[in-house]
Amino acid sequence: MRRHAQLLCLCVALFVASSPPAHAEEPARIVSLNQCLDAILVELVPTERIAAISHYSRDPLRSPIAALAQRLPITYESAEEIVALRPDLVLASRHSAIPTRNALRRVGIHYELFDVPFSVKDSLAQIRRIAALVGNAAAGEVLVSKIQRAIDAARLPPGAPRLTAAVYETGGLTAGANTVTDDLMQIVGLDNLAARYDIQTHQPMQLELLLAAPPDLLLVGEVPAADGTQAARVVQHRALRKVHSKRWDFPARFMYCSGPTIVEEVAALAAARDAIYAVSRAQAAR
Repeated sequence: MRRHAQLLCLCVALFVASSPPAHAEEPARIVSLNQCLDAILVELVPTERIAAISHYSRDPLRSPIAALAQRLPITYESAEEIVALRPDLVLASRHSAIPTRNALRRVGIHYELFDVPFSVKDSLAQIRRIAALVGNAAAGEVLVSKIQRAIDAARLPPGAPRLTAAVYETGGLTAGANTVTDDLMQIVGLDNLAARYDIQTHQPMQLELLLAAPPDLLLVGEVPAADGTQAARVVQHRALRKVHSKRWDFPARFMYCSGPTIVEEVAALAAARDAIYAVSRAQAAR
């Protein structure tokens, strides 16, 4: 414990001796402590301005920037390593370690705190806020426009029927009401079964609910590392094989982050919807 305190004091001394001006208009050294903020940050600034991102961004199953993250410095969110990086801006989430945030405050490192976005509107506002903080509002608008174009392209065609759908990830995890995924499902014409059962945010959904009222579309994501575990068996349950829902691959990373991920996610939802329409047309033509 004493060594830990001594190391932090040394890092603080180094930071104070060489720190850049506080609240610089265009921070030159940026640290992000959250993989979802990482994914936005890399879209807005050149990599040489990124002092470190979260180690979670290297997870190929949950991170939307896993390949790029292999080439970027990472942090494990300890106060000592962050102070040693001499950042002039730190992007943190409500889930970031409170002791680390307290330490950054004590030494005068500028950090900004972000909530999890619960809607597309919240996600776009988050992009704009980060863009303003890094001094690149124009890049933020470019990213927002890209996302909005993807959403417009995926909207339910006029006169097309709405479908029922459910996300069912490893462990039975689903995207309920008050999630970006639910927002996107509504936009593309998919009525979320989890929201109908008043499941909020990201929570497990009982298998019995799926069996009682099978949706038209089952969005399933399996995590290979979980094969053979109880969590994987929930998704692979033999009872699901008897459900006549159209199954569609829905990677787990879609549920972990929004921001730039919305572009790929909304396209996947629209493609799944269109696949059901195609099957229906083929059956009607017989």
